[in-house]
Amino acid sequence: MSVLTATPRIGDTRPGTTAPDDVVQMGGGYAFPDLLPDVSQIARNVASDFRTEALQYGPLFGLPDLRDAIVESVRADGVACGRDNILVLNGAKQALDLLLRVMVRPGDPVIVSHPTYLTALSIIRSHGAELIEVDLDHDGMKVDTLAQMLAARRSRGDSMPKLLFEVPDFHNPTGVTLSAARRQRLVELAEEFGFFILEDDPYRKLRFAGTGVPPIKSFDRSGRVIGAGTVSKIFAPGIRVGWANGDPDIIGRMAAAKSEGGCCPFTQRIVLEAMRTGLIDHHITELSEVMAAHLRAMCASIDRHLPDARYNVPNGGYFLWLELPADVSAAQVTLAASASGAAIFSGDLFFGTVPAQGFVRLCFATSTPERIDLGIRRIAEAIHRLRESPEKFVPGEATPLQRHTD
Repeated sequence: MSVLTATPRIGDTRPGTTAPDDVVQMGGGYAFPDLLPDVSQIARNVASDFRTEALQYGPLFGLPDLRDAIVESVRADGVACGRDNILVLNGAKQALDLLLRVMVRPGDPVIVSHPTYLTALSIIRSHGAELIEVDLDHDGMKVDTLAQMLAARRSRGDSMPKLLFEVPDFHNPTGVTLSAARRQRLVELAEEFGFFILEDDPYRKLRFAGTGVPPIKSFDRSGRVIGAGTVSKIFAPGIRVGWANGDPDIIGRMAAAKSEGGCCPFTQRIVLEAMRTGLIDHHITELSEVMAAHLRAMCASIDRHLPDARYNVPNGGYFLWLELPADVSAAQVTLAASASGAAIFSGDLFFGTVPAQGFVRLCFATSTPERIDLGIRRIAEAIHRLRESPEKFVPGEATPLQRHTD
């Protein structure tokens, strides 16, 4: 598929006419409000029983007990790990910023998929790196294509990449999962060409179908892979607790680059107690069932209201990558849908250089099935209006919110 052109199926908001409270949110990757966990009792206990820890400055690498709990979780996923491999972060995306600080200088190449996570693009650009984009198919990044690109760069004497960023499970924005064979090959390429891999895996535990694939980090024998995890998608994004898992030397360099010092010990302790009591595991089970129902509702609604659009059903995560009918542009549809009361993201935002036309990213996590159906109907209505008078919807620049929202 060209940027994941789907097989044919069988069967942030700009001002508009709809009141803000009635906008159906299918743009940013926000948590489902109805399932945000009640952590009030844990928070009270932390504020009382752990106040000398929770209300003090936190240790640079994170609370030792939390790091140990993360180690157990990482090991259970088949990755060798110890406390010295773990750095607690303010969300997983901080791992990318820190790695760029310690590894990359302006002009250095960084490898990303085409398309890729829009906030990653923003962070990479802020460090002045050159983007090397690699196409995707149904099995994720085309690593054989990457191998050819790297060999060609080396033969020309071009500068070689320092870092590769990828979301291997339920990719943002396309929803595809990188195959095990390609994960292993990616590690081999990292060793051959001397770059590091940041494996950003916020959605890994939100699998609705299919069989799990070993983490990229599980194939790593030379310290070339840094894993990034977070509780944002599986528990609560506002808590802002994530982590990096890597070679102790790299972890130490990342820690030294943290301008804020240690992360908030109060929220770290909340996460730790939620892990110890089984609250997070229970929440993941419940959340996966609800997210699967949301995805089914979105697919059914697209089939009803947008029969000439195409998509592939992801096996988990938060997002569906929709290919629009050929006679409308993604940027115009995004603007017209906003005016109709449906917030979505144009696919143009997820490309570092020349964007593929005709795609939008839909988030099925945030809204109820009923609201999702309403939102899809509004998109269909927007497309109908565009076909009648496309000149009314002339897209402008992406807003800061669109550039920096998950």
